[in-house]
Amino acid sequence: MSGKENRKNAQWTARHEEDVSHAYFHYYTSHFDQPYLREAFAQIPHVLQIDDHDIFDGFGSYPEYMQFSNMFKNIGRIGIEMYLLFQHHTSLEILRNVSTDVDIFTITGTGWHFIKFLGPAVVVVGPDCRSERNPHQVMAGPTYQGLFPKVATLPPSVQHCIWMISVPVIYPRLEAAEQVAHTIATGKKAVTGAYNLMGKMTSSVAGVVGAKGVVGSGFDSVKRAVGKTGLMGGILSPFGDIDVLDELRDQWTHESKDLERTYLIRTLQGIARQRSIRMTFLSGAVDCCGAGLVHDPSRPSDHKTMYQLISSSVVNTPPPSYVLKILHNQKQLYVPANGHRSTNQPSDTKEDMMEIFPEEPDGRPRENKKLMGRRNYVAIVAYDPEVVQGTFGRTDMSHGGGMLSLAADFMVQGEAAYGGVRKYGPVIINAVAGRI
Repeated sequence: MSGKENRKNAQWTARHEEDVSHAYFHYYTSHFDQPYLREAFAQIPHVLQIDDHDIFDGFGSYPEYMQFSNMFKNIGRIGIEMYLLFQHHTSLEILRNVSTDVDIFTITGTGWHFIKFLGPAVVVVGPDCRSERNPHQVMAGPTYQGLFPKVATLPPSVQHCIWMISVPVIYPRLEAAEQVAHTIATGKKAVTGAYNLMGKMTSSVAGVVGAKGVVGSGFDSVKRAVGKTGLMGGILSPFGDIDVLDELRDQWTHESKDLERTYLIRTLQGIARQRSIRMTFLSGAVDCCGAGLVHDPSRPSDHKTMYQLISSSVVNTPPPSYVLKILHNQKQLYVPANGHRSTNQPSDTKEDMMEIFPEEPDGRPRENKKLMGRRNYVAIVAYDPEVVQGTFGRTDMSHGGGMLSLAADFMVQGEAAYGGVRKYGPVIINAVAGRI
């Protein structure tokens, strides 16, 4: 089918509904029924959050004629329903008849968010940053206006609020990579080649359990309807038109999200000041690990300091070394006042990435110390500094000062398949100074 309008207006049929529903159902059951994954889910407490790969790669950042098409809207609807069913063990029908928000909740009717307490002092907030995403926004204005008051009215015992946001809010800028991508896109159609340039995976992870054929075939009729057969064989990014430029638009640091990002940071700084709660971002999605922060260097412990912890997916290919080098060569960045676009003029809030990777896991020195492109995970522990420093190994925290810090360690795998893991850190995140 040719023509953007034709593809935008292509009709969603009962056959599409059946095929796509079957594809997602088979994808989940074939993966979640693997013995080790099944045992892990049964024994390890966990909370899962939606992102594009729960629907398909880049969902929300495709060109408007595709993102707002009948096909994409209905695929997104089914993907979200399956996410709720398999990752939260619920359904839209159940959720719409629940009067409390102790599990997951919606504000606008689009997007499902959660607030989870890890004891009285630490809260994890998981906003849905995918369901309302389009080329111009991450979340809609009313969503923020409903979510922020919930955080501002958390119990007085809360000292740390960890924002589980899939794509990093604090991250090096990608202008240089975007210029390279734009050059390629203007020279020829940038589809799979652009993904390979940035080290993105375009093949389906469904192949690990032999489900690739079944899952992929579920999208065949949809791809025919939008004229995208034969371009890409995988379930991830199956429609072809998301090139690396669209992928870059998925970042919080892209100019299309600039005002929204500043609004998020500045509003959370205001809540942090009002409530003396330390705000921290926990993210992934960029296939590498690292830590950054926004802060006032003259007041390092005040409410403006917010850390960014980044831990990459353990199965994704890391960015090529030259892309990581581009991300290390950055000018000094500042957060502007709310309502203003970023100009990198000095302000009261500076952005920095931390140099926490001086060596490779095998001990070789590293030139670029801020981001590491290896398999990893991050472990975060809450502790009372007075107790830990006063009596090493003591487990009775009742006689401490009551002010908790977070310690984040990055566990990074070396070249060996099942070994060579090295710990980097800890990154220490203290409570807001002056908390009463």
